[in-house]
Amino acid sequence: MSDSVHVGPIVFADAIARGQLVEHGEVVTFRTDDRTTGDTWWRESRLGEKRGDCRVEHIDAVDPSDDSALEPYRELSGFDTVGNWQDAIRELNGAMDDGYLYRVTTDE
Repeated sequence: MSDSVHVGPIVFADAIARGQLVEHGEVVTFRTDDRTTGDTWWRESRLGEKRGDCRVEHIDAVDPSDDSALEPYRELSGFDTVGNWQDAIRELNGAMDDGYLYRVTTDE
């Protein structure tokens, strides 16, 4: 039995979060579902081409409607305000359900 875990690619559909990753090599992102962590790659859309290699690290489970849960990570999210980040979460997920924060880094 192998200890390796398949880590699926991570999608950055939001231009602001994607820009943060590309420009700074690091982004904190919200996901509604718990996901695999480790070395993987990222793309802009679910079926899009690979845009770069990255590493995904789990930070914590959060309620995105709680400003204080997002504020410590707001600067690394790429968004100017927690409210703007919450708007993007709502737009991408259709709601403000509980989820998870992940730190994604690139070597580029």
